[in-house]
Amino acid sequence: MAGLALGLTLVAQGATARLSYEVQNLKDGSKFIMVSGQFEADDDLAIFRDKVLSSHAYSVSFFSGGGNVYKAMEFGRLIRSLGLQTVAARGSECASACSLSFLGGVTRYAEPGAIGVHKSSFADTSGMSVEHAVAAVQQQTADVISYMSEMGVDPLLLQLALKYDSNDIRYLSSSEMTQFRVTTVSFQEVHESDVKSPSGEAQAPIADGRKAVKTLNEEPPLLQVPVPRSGIVQDDSGSALLKTSRDMRSKTIAAFANGSELQIMKNIGDWYRVSIGKKTGYMRQPSVWVREFEENQFGKRYIEITTEKSLEAAISLAKRSFIPMAVHLTAQGRYAVTIVGTYGGNIDSLVFQPLINTKSIPPTAFVTYGNNYVREICCSASTATAE
Repeated sequence: MAGLALGLTLVAQGATARLSYEVQNLKDGSKFIMVSGQFEADDDLAIFRDKVLSSHAYSVSFFSGGGNVYKAMEFGRLIRSLGLQTVAARGSECASACSLSFLGGVTRYAEPGAIGVHKSSFADTSGMSVEHAVAAVQQQTADVISYMSEMGVDPLLLQLALKYDSNDIRYLSSSEMTQFRVTTVSFQEVHESDVKSPSGEAQAPIADGRKAVKTLNEEPPLLQVPVPRSGIVQDDSGSALLKTSRDMRSKTIAAFANGSELQIMKNIGDWYRVSIGKKTGYMRQPSVWVREFEENQFGKRYIEITTEKSLEAAISLAKRSFIPMAVHLTAQGRYAVTIVGTYGGNIDSLVFQPLINTKSIPPTAFVTYGNNYVREICCSASTATAE
């Protein structure tokens, strides 16, 4: 990460008016994408996604003074869905709305002074009443707070940003980025760590108990599983049991209804150790929808056809089907094959059973909330939802 940040200071050019994406190479052969320019409401982010998939880049960096807040958050969510890390060097700043995109990184590293924040403003308020302007500001503030929480960042960062007018910039120190969880690996950890691998190569440090950042030549970003930290109860029965140990025969501490918020303390096999409702215990993974996973379809269900150990086998099956299929990376590192899209309402009688009865899908298929689905990696970017 430190090497990438150093490289960024050498490749940054003047920011263009609109977003542009350039694949850059480091000396070790690894690739990252430099995102330059201003965020505009009509930016086509599919171009960025295609660049990532075709280049197999693992990291993203920015040279941007900001722009449209909502487009920046959309960009951040795309970064998170692709499993990318974000890196910010002081020589190629990421300020204003750009800082929101930076927060999308699964792992995040920034040099002191590389991230700048301030209060946002509206480019055009002509014809807008005071009442509507106030309502718009309040709505945007709420949306930004929600986004920061979604990305695992302390929303108090916004409180700091609001102290600085839109014509001013507050650049964050390393300690502030750690305090507000803007970064997952701190500047000090990267530059002071002397942890060595058996081969003698420096390893990425571990921050706040998180897993060490993977090196740029390991798993492709789409195949990486984010560390689960928070979630919501979502079980077919309408509630989930909190147990004293990782055994359904163990004592039940309490039952929690669907929609109950929880914090994930540890991931152990098919169980999570969780904190929920001032109680701590164990809950089965299939009963927990994880916020850090990118399949953000809470309350919707999938029709799963099968699970494969091999990505190639899963993709082959999906592409052979006459019914549009999708392949999802699971939390266990396997690949679930489902019918494209998610479903609400009476899926069993209206969709699932007719498909079973006509032998359009195998009798072993089943309906699931897909709580263990991390992200869709093939073969459709569809987000269609059927009611």
